[in-house]
Amino acid sequence: MDGLDLDLRASLRVLRRSPGLAAIAVAALAMGIGFTTTMFSIARGGTRPLPFRDPEQLLALTRTHPRLGLPDLGALPFDYRQWTAQQTSFAGLAAFTTLPFNLSGQGERPERIPGSAVTPNAFPLLGEQPVLGRGFREDDAAPGAPPVIVIGYDLWQRRFSGSRAILDGTLRINGEPHTVVGVMPAGFGFPVNASAWIPLRLPVGPAPGDGDAIAVFGRLLPDATLDRAAAELATIGRGLAGWYPTTHGELSIRAFPFAEMEMPRALAAVLHLMVGATSFVLLIACANVANLLLARAATRTRDAAIRIAIGASRHRIIGQHLAESFVLAAIGAVIGLGIAHVAVRFFDIATANIIEAFWMEFRVDGIVVVFTMMLTVLAAVAAGVTPAIRASDADVVATLKDHGPGASSFRLGKLSSALVVGEVALSCGLLIMTAMLVQTALRLRTVALAFDARSILTAEVGVPPATMKDPEGRNRLYPKLVGALEGVQGARSAALVSTLPGRGAGNWTFAFEDVPADGNEARPATGVVAVTPGFLSVLNSAVVRGRDLSWLDRAGAPGAALANESFVRRFSADDEILGRQVRIGASTYTIVGIVADLQVQDIEDRSADGLYVPLLQSGPRNVRIMIRTAVGDPLSLARAVTAAVSAAEPDLPIYEMLTLRAAIYQDKRVLDALATLFFLFGVGAVFLTVIGLYGVVSFSVTQRMREIGVRRALGAQPLAVLALVLRGGTRWVGLGLGLGLVLAFALSRAFVAGVEAADPAGPLTFALVAGSLAITALLALVMPARRALAVQPHRALRSE
Repeated sequence: MDGLDLDLRASLRVLRRSPGLAAIAVAALAMGIGFTTTMFSIARGGTRPLPFRDPEQLLALTRTHPRLGLPDLGALPFDYRQWTAQQTSFAGLAAFTTLPFNLSGQGERPERIPGSAVTPNAFPLLGEQPVLGRGFREDDAAPGAPPVIVIGYDLWQRRFSGSRAILDGTLRINGEPHTVVGVMPAGFGFPVNASAWIPLRLPVGPAPGDGDAIAVFGRLLPDATLDRAAAELATIGRGLAGWYPTTHGELSIRAFPFAEMEMPRALAAVLHLMVGATSFVLLIACANVANLLLARAATRTRDAAIRIAIGASRHRIIGQHLAESFVLAAIGAVIGLGIAHVAVRFFDIATANIIEAFWMEFRVDGIVVVFTMMLTVLAAVAAGVTPAIRASDADVVATLKDHGPGASSFRLGKLSSALVVGEVALSCGLLIMTAMLVQTALRLRTVALAFDARSILTAEVGVPPATMKDPEGRNRLYPKLVGALEGVQGARSAALVSTLPGRGAGNWTFAFEDVPADGNEARPATGVVAVTPGFLSVLNSAVVRGRDLSWLDRAGAPGAALANESFVRRFSADDEILGRQVRIGASTYTIVGIVADLQVQDIEDRSADGLYVPLLQSGPRNVRIMIRTAVGDPLSLARAVTAAVSAAEPDLPIYEMLTLRAAIYQDKRVLDALATLFFLFGVGAVFLTVIGLYGVVSFSVTQRMREIGVRRALGAQPLAVLALVLRGGTRWVGLGLGLGLVLAFALSRAFVAGVEAADPAGPLTFALVAGSLAITALLALVMPARRALAVQPHRALRSE
């Protein structure tokens, strides 16, 4: 310990005498550790395990249709009953649905909260119990049982101030009174971000194919595995297909970790790939510091030789040099943690209300700090071990004889060259990934929309599920609501839609009634949006051919639909589409008009075909408002729109009020945040690479000052001296770029495999990145080259 203390004290004295070297090394390590810690924190936050007992035993179960390529069809009540009765690999299966609740009561304005209906055994399977009151009993889910509700801890504190009097109190959920029987623990939000739960009431004897879709999960028995469960479910699926060929003939059953419902395995792999790519900055930083310490060791060879000559051991020489690198790394780690805290906080704020899974948290926690400590040790060893060994290997006799100030028997040689090549290669790989992220984010932001999304106000309105499913309720509410919105001063036109343009209408299988069904062919799929009359007017569009939808297309009337131009091009000829009937689920619609393409899918989705059906004739789970405004800022109408909705239907909450453009790009903020961070990572990597290249070449010029003086004295021309200096640097840059492009190609393919919106980096991207990095790197050679050209022969030789 005494020796270590002495080495640390000596290291601090040495670094105080070389503040420039210390500052550069600390800055490099701070960036490397800070950037890597940032990406590790983000990846850790997105892939955290479920906060339940033995989370790896929790699996989600779903039906799949392999032939149609549909991997997640959920389940129906019949499937849940059959799976529960036949399985032997699970401690139990439970079911749930996610649905929003309109919460009202105690004289407060209705509030829309995320909720869920769960079977009574769901909480026990998760290993969670209420902190106040009780959970659900089997009789709570029986037909005709009194409605009860369990609320979340945060809702309890926020709305009810944590009062225990809430137990046995009454809340109105979607207009129906429910008795509060329990409060769940803080932080509990199963299945995604629910704030309240009601019992899921399933039919006792469901028929195959009947009922609404539900989600199913189960907990594996302690001695069971995912493979065993999957094999058993495959057997159950084959049995159901044989017994019920009409409804289950082509269906299979898939089991997968529950957390993958929100974080698919491919996306988790991309996050880990990003951590690996970001660690390139740390590797570059370590190479930089190693070269700095090598250069310093080269100037201290005489000191090391004297110490060895008077009896210092090799281990002591190595220990002192490693102590220097550990001090540098420790200071860099403290600053790096500060960088990571700021960057992770930026990401958390930028993605708020987008990443909703309650178990995902983005923060610098204890595990991240331990990770940073490990990085610090690795960085210290990686940066310091080679210079330490090289210094301890000094030839004492040769070094003491070689006493000239302009020369040394210690040379940087091939090692420093290899480190520079590695820096350039890693920078190239990271810059390609940065370019792909930035290009993807910019491409989505510059998608040409067919309407002015900035002048349209949108919001979601909390129509109760019972009203959405009730034809008469829809016929009564929707025209009344649209009329109230059109009466708002500053509103030009208004409509209700199930899905906003640019937010993805899904892929719904359909069939033309005039085309004979073929059981061996996959049914086509397209986007489907339910709208009210006036939808086209809000988007400043009109019917291209045929007629528009009207309020006469109501529940009970013959089904009508509009097809967009992409649908026509894909599935029919323009003069044949009008009048054709399409069957979607149990409903049949006649195509009565053709409209322009109005971004029926997400902006990153290449498919543009879709159908528009009357909202009065369908029962979607969401209803959104769209208002084309005549004012500069559509959000200035927010208060008037809220008042209009309240006047039309007092119990309807309205929320998520945004311009249409903001709504379209809301969930793209995750990509924007990552692109911003990676842009900073890329700039940092280039900066470190340039500094490293400059340092190595500059030191080389210093070491060869006498040689340059001799050459100039013997008549060497300036161009020859310039070529002497640039030859090594350009060779290193070229080799590094070659290796970097290979690395970048591999990273590009891996990234595209996990990110659907990304395009592979093309030849132009590779050329631009390589060219920019080459020019930047070569600029780092300018100052050392100028120093070499400025060498005066008589001065260089006089110093000897």
